[in-house]
Parts: sequence; structure tokens; C-alpha cells
Amino acid sequence: MRRILVLALVASGLIAGPGSPASAATAEVVIDFAGTAPTPAPAVPGARTGGQVTWLQDAPPAHLDPQQIYDVVELSTQLFHRTLTGYREDPAGGPTRLVGDLATNAGESSDGGRVWTYHLRPGSTFEDGSPITSRDIAYGIARSFSEQGAYGPHYLQPALDPSGAYPGPYAGSPVPPGISLPDDQTLVFTFAQPHPELPYLVAFPTTTPVPQARDTQADYDRTFLSTGPYRRIAEVPGVSLTLGRNPAWNPASDPLRHQYADTIHIEWTVDRATQTQRLVTATGTDAAAVMTANVAADQISAVQGDPTLTARTLAGPTGLAKYLSINTRRITDVSVRKALNWAFDRGALIQAQGGTAVGAPLTTVLSPTMPGWLDYDAYPSAGHGDVTQAKQLLRGRKPTLTYCYPDTPDDATGAAVVRTGLQRAGFRITPTPLNAGDYWGIIGATDSTCDLMYSAWVADFPDGNATLGTLLHGSSLAAGWSVNFAKFDEPCVNRRLDDLAAMTDRTAAAPLYGQLDHDVMSRYAPLIPTVSASAFLLHGPGLGGVFLSPTSGRPNLTGAYVR
Repeated sequence: MRRILVLALVASGLIAGPGSPASAATAEVVIDFAGTAPTPAPAVPGARTGGQVTWLQDAPPAHLDPQQIYDVVELSTQLFHRTLTGYREDPAGGPTRLVGDLATNAGESSDGGRVWTYHLRPGSTFEDGSPITSRDIAYGIARSFSEQGAYGPHYLQPALDPSGAYPGPYAGSPVPPGISLPDDQTLVFTFAQPHPELPYLVAFPTTTPVPQARDTQADYDRTFLSTGPYRRIAEVPGVSLTLGRNPAWNPASDPLRHQYADTIHIEWTVDRATQTQRLVTATGTDAAAVMTANVAADQISAVQGDPTLTARTLAGPTGLAKYLSINTRRITDVSVRKALNWAFDRGALIQAQGGTAVGAPLTTVLSPTMPGWLDYDAYPSAGHGDVTQAKQLLRGRKPTLTYCYPDTPDDATGAAVVRTGLQRAGFRITPTPLNAGDYWGIIGATDSTCDLMYSAWVADFPDGNATLGTLLHGSSLAAGWSVNFAKFDEPCVNRRLDDLAAMTDRTAAAPLYGQLDHDVMSRYAPLIPTVSASAFLLHGPGLGGVFLSPTSGRPNLTGAYVR
């Protein structure tokens, strides 16, 4: 899970705006197994070289060490970290393509998806000019098994080493189990079980190469070697980072990135209101700046009413889905869970969070941005719930339930709406604010005492298993903590999820996840989908080539230039 992303997006109040030429769209994902992505990346029309692009952010990232990177704030580091595969996104809203980045294609599979081979593109180098080899990539993956990968995603590790015996490169081999290196340009992954999703997994910075001789372990956050078009040239820790051109970067080896600006200046500590103010005025270097928090809530209507400002918005879905998870271990009566779904007032919640600009009503577990999403509503109403249907299911009962939520002003406002809406049907709701820093740990505990809880999810990659398999598979509960916040464990659903995960044709699997989504909500009602969040950002009039990423919901700067 993009853990910090969820907290950051909730805190910044993801606000949707009107459509614009820079809007992100629900994008089809095409996997480029044939290796057809051209290099260099096609030129951005009208792009110019020179100048400074400024990126405004409201909090610093936890890590810049590639193997420690997980959330989307950190995943924006693709300007200096390359991976085996990567997403080639179309600013015009066409299909997103998962292509080879350091690799020549998205992978060559054999043995039913148990063996995957990757060949490296020639000409890829570190910022010191040394060539990137398969050993460097294997060593980077090896680091992810150690403390230097504790905060990164953990998909490859159990797949490569099911026993969990490998300690990482500091106490073991520099090449992890399950990986062989026939030569300096080839990696072969061998798994005990099929892993048709591997092309997605190797797009994480887990596969960013690290030369063993240059590994400074915990200090690699500050000493990393760039593999992209930009490198670190100045930094005020926790405040700002300035990137300059990487002279060793070879555009002929890179199908995704450009190097138009001379520098990219990242300011880490600019709050939402200040970002809005700076981008509305957009003077000096802010003329070529982009914000990453949403437009301040009290300025949304002003921006929407000013054509000169709406012309430079980045607006569209982010992939963030919000829910009220229902603790199915505590609320075992399915009729009560269905009554909660009937009674819930989405319209009031959206209005309390800023009106129709906040996002779209969500009635599914999958985000509408996901392949295979099925548009359905198992508990249809006119947008404010159906209290009559809820009362019929309750048959005079008045269940007393706790509602847990992060102790923040925005979430307190939402909690009041939740309580009012559900009480219409006879539920007695006890608001239970929890410390925001401890919140996810508390609600994720298998023995959590929360009955209802605010939750949110951004899939780690565009595949139904990254949502349904993660949020609804009962096997995760044995660990004592998981993102299965509903504590949902139905054997027949687990089996269907296992069968879908094993399908090698992920395109064929996609609609089956949509159908399973429908079946789970209709039969078991383990959660209440609430809002599909959107972004509403501003960029300066002097910034070109920037658009909203359909995979991350963040500004894509790979082709950014100063006008």
C-alpha cells in the first residue's frame, strides 16, 4: 500500500475540478512485451530547453533511497531513479503502456509465468558514467530484503524467497535467491509459483540499480547515484532539493524521460494554502511551478470561476478510493452490514467536504481507474441513501456501533455526517477519534475493537488483485495486522481470488475482478464505498509538458519544460 500517500492525500483533501485538456482519465494499460517503445522518448511538441521547473510539496518524503521508496510522493523520484519497467503515459488520455525502462521490454515469460527473463538496454549508466549491469539491479533487489528495504514494497521478496531465510546482501549473497545472472546484461527470475504480475512489480524502485561498492546503507538516502536525466546538486534536508542535469544520462537508452529544464527545484514544506496563493499569482520562478496539494478549499470556487486559472489546472481521478470498512468479526450479521450500506448518505459527505468538487460518489470496491472496473451500485438510491430499505433490514433493531476515524478537523467533519446519516435508520453511532499517527496501526490490527472505520486505498499497480486480493483476502489476517480493515474472511471468496491471481492472462482476468467486486458487495457487504477522490491542482503559465499521471494521480514531469 502506498501508505504515506493515503495519509497525505486525505490531509490535503483531494479536490476534483472541472475537466481540462490536462485531465487524467481512466486509462487502459497495455503491457509492451514486444519491446516496441521507441528510444529516445518522442519529443514533446513545443518543448524548449533551459530554465528552472519548481515543484511545491507540503511535506518531505520519508526516503530517497530507492529500495526504501513506496508512497507516491517518493515515486515521483523517477527523474533520478530508473527501474526495470516503467509507465509510459499519454497526456492526451490514451492508453498507458507498461514498457521496459532499463529493460528492453516488459519481460519474457516461460514455464507458465514461473520464469521471467529481462535483457538490459545498452547505454544505460549511473551519474558517474559507469555502466549499469544486471549485477547492480540484482544487488538493489537484494538490499530490499534488508533493513535498507524495510519501508519499500514487499512483493518480490516473498515470491523469490518463500522461506524468508535470505537476510539480504550484508549478511548473505549479493544476489538474492530466485535470481540468476547469465551475463552482465541479463537477469532471470525463477519463482516456485506463477507470477503473471511481475512486469508491474519490477516497475517499483525495488529494481533500481545500486553498485555494491557505492552502497552507504542507511546514508544512501543522501548519497544515491542517479540513473535518470537529473541528479542531486543541492539540498537543504527536509526543506528543499535541487536537481541539475545528469551529464551521463543517455536519452537513447530511455523510453520515458526528457531533460528539457536545466534544474528542477523541489520545495518540501509549502502548505496547501501557500501553494494555492503562489500558483494563483505565479510570479518569478513560480511561473514555471506546479503544486502537488490540491487548491485550498476556500479558493476552489474562485479558481473555477476564472478562465485564466482553469486553463492551467490539472484535474482528474487519482485512484484513491475511500470507504467505511465494517469490522465483519464484530458485525457478523450480514443484514446489518447491508442496512449500513442502504443508510449511508454519500451526498451529504461529499457536500461536507466541499461539494461536487471533492470527487465522485463511489459504489464499488475497485476504483473507477482500475482495469476491469464494473459500474454498479448494489444499494442504489438517489445519492443520499435509502432509509426505508435500511429500516426494513433492521426490523426495529437499533445497533450501537463505534466509528473510528483520524483525529483531524476534516475527518471530524466527516464523522459528524456519517453519524447523522446512519442514525436516520436507527443506528446509534459513537464517534471514536484516534491519534492520526497511530490510526492505521490500530484499525489494521486483526483484533481491532472498531466497528466502523474510515479507510482508503490506492492500488500499488493497475490490476484487480492489487485491490481485492489485498483488501479482501482472509489469509492476511493471520499476521495480526493487515490492510484487510474489514477483517473479511470468506473461503469461497479467498478461492476465487487465488484462482484469479494465478491467471496468466491479466487482460482476461480484469473483468472477472469487476464481477467479483459486485458479488462480494451484493452478498457480504464488508464495507461501504464512499468517494472516488480526484485532484485539482494548478501549474504556472510558464510551465509546459506537465500533466496528471493516470497511474499515480500526481503531476508527471518527465516531459516538463519552461515556456
